Amino acid sequence: MAILPTQDLEGTRQRLAAWLGPKLPRGTDRLDISELQIPQGAGHSNATLLFDAHWQENGAARSGGFVARVRPAGRGVFPEYDMQLQYRCMEILGTRSAVPVPRMLWFESDASVLGQPFYVMEKLDGIVPSDNPPYAIAGWVAEASADDQAALWRRSIALLARIHELDWRALGFAFLDRPEYGPTGFAQQLAYYREYLAWATGGAPAPELIDTLAWLEANRPAGDRIVLNWGDARISNMMYRDFAPIAVLDWEMACLGPPEADVAWFLFMNDFLTTAIGLPGVAGFPDAAATAEEYAQHATRPLRDLHYFSVWAAFRFAVIMAAIETLMVENGIDSPGIGGMSLTALAKVRAGSAA
Repeated sequence: MAILPTQDLEGTRQRLAAWLGPKLPRGTDRLDISELQIPQGAGHSNATLLFDAHWQENGAARSGGFVARVRPAGRGVFPEYDMQLQYRCMEILGTRSAVPVPRMLWFESDASVLGQPFYVMEKLDGIVPSDNPPYAIAGWVAEASADDQAALWRRSIALLARIHELDWRALGFAFLDRPEYGPTGFAQQLAYYREYLAWATGGAPAPELIDTLAWLEANRPAGDRIVLNWGDARISNMMYRDFAPIAVLDWEMACLGPPEADVAWFLFMNDFLTTAIGLPGVAGFPDAAATAEEYAQHATRPLRDLHYFSVWAAFRFAVIMAAIETLMVENGIDSPGIGGMSLTALAKVRAGSAA
């Protein structure tokens, strides 16, 4: 969903190699890293670089696969990019929970290395559903049997429920609390997006979004249940092997709030990448009601107020799309009309129709 900065990949490769050498065990020499690869087919707000490294360690040949995530330079999709927050989320999950994430290796705050802060994690052997082209029409998800598609969906929802069942306080996720935006929980998300909306539109009029935010604030359900929210919960942010998730990726939107916020986003993002843009849905993926039933089998409490949080998901998406269009205009890039498409989807969700 973001525009990656232009990169001198060969210069970056050389700087990464110089930086990586001292991170490896003592006695390491003859370090060489492969050409850097930027993954295609999924949206990334940060620059993602894939590479392999080979070295000698006390005379023995060693190798490893790595992924570097680099903070974007200049204006991005979000007003802030806390790379250390993303790193901490996955490090905690990987060391203190059973939620599968890549092994986090190093965080680098010194922008002089690659021009921006970055972190490096283990590269896993798996596959990720593609956003471009959409996984519903091309690639391994579209080509799978309906049974395998259904298994992927069920396992993904079960994992999302597992995330929500974590004791976020005991695990050390209190750093996600943003008291400057109000009481802990969903109130903070509403307040943050009011501020984000003004920034995303660059001051341009956005009556549909302002009206929707007013509706969300006026109709907010009572009695928050506060859990760890992944924030960008969708299958395109999971890595799979044999139709089972092996890693939960992209924690830049992590926050604290109700589980319904994640589930509604999960459903909305699938709808937007299929029916909302005129594509057929994935045959094996169940509908929202069946998804809620599946979720309930793995959670201590059932979901509620899903329509409200579906409007919230569509609103959040439209705000993010507004930020992307603003970014594209500032960079002299023609907009593909994603802002209008997201507003159309939002209107349908508010009306109670399928997005």
